[in-house]
Amino acid sequence: MYQLIVRLSRTGLRRGTRDGSSAWLWIGIAATAVRVLHRLLAESDAVERLELGPGQGIEIRSVRAPRA
Repeated sequence: MYQLIVRLSRTGLRRGTRDGSSAWLWIGIAATAVRVLHRLLAESDAVERLELGPGQGIEIRSVRAPRA
């Protein structure tokens, strides 16, 4: 479904601006708005994001929480 929205967004904006079709332009604008809202409302599972330089690495460990 998302690929259809992407295709409508690209096709609509391209045909709307290049060919001058106002109907396609509005379809492209609406589809682009849906894509932006999807990105803004999507939940991210990432807790922390960082970039590693050359030669750097990370270690992921699971540590049990202390019992109360």
